[in-house]
Amino acid sequence: MAVADVDLAGAHETAQVLEQEVGQGQAIGLGVDVADPQSVQEMAQAVAQRLGGIDVLVNNAALWGSLQRRPFWEIPLDEWDRVLTVNTRGPFLCSRAVLPYMRQRGKGKIILIGSTTIWSAESQLTHYTVSKAALVGLTRCMARELGPYQICVNLVHPGPTDTGVPVQSREYLEQRSRLRSLARVQTPEDLVGTVIFLASDASDFMTGQQLVVDGGMIFG
Repeated sequence: MAVADVDLAGAHETAQVLEQEVGQGQAIGLGVDVADPQSVQEMAQAVAQRLGGIDVLVNNAALWGSLQRRPFWEIPLDEWDRVLTVNTRGPFLCSRAVLPYMRQRGKGKIILIGSTTIWSAESQLTHYTVSKAALVGLTRCMARELGPYQICVNLVHPGPTDTGVPVQSREYLEQRSRLRSLARVQTPEDLVGTVIFLASDASDFMTGQQLVVDGGMIFG
């Protein structure tokens, strides 16, 4: 198991926690900038060499918490480009980098993390919403092209989640939770079961699909 993040110290810390569950030497932390093709290639090579191959990729890196809310016409062009580069090109680069290793194994799972903002059209975060909407097309096209290699590609859409990021206040999260059928604040743990299912053999005949995990706020 590999934890790859632009925050190398954080990746190492998370890997150390995981090692307590999966065993010594079975979890590694790596630094990666998903917007940099060379960095992504080096990450994939390091994972394959140190862990013996690549079976599953979870594309979870995204710019979100650092973004200032503002109307789309006030978004600086460099910020727009950066969000699309990390949130959309990043999953493309990472998926492309792991492909040779999955083809070598004869199967694989690629999981992308989207957002329910593509339905709710969250105001003043247009670049974020657009970057996540693009993942629908990327998921479908990759699923179509990777099917012959027994590689499944699916997309998970979380709702507003309490990740500790300051951009979402507790008041905002609680207000949004009242719109859910399961009326409570969503936590990262609420996504674990869905991602494990998509990473497992139980989902071997499922590809190109979107799963909304938001407690019944959006019925997609």
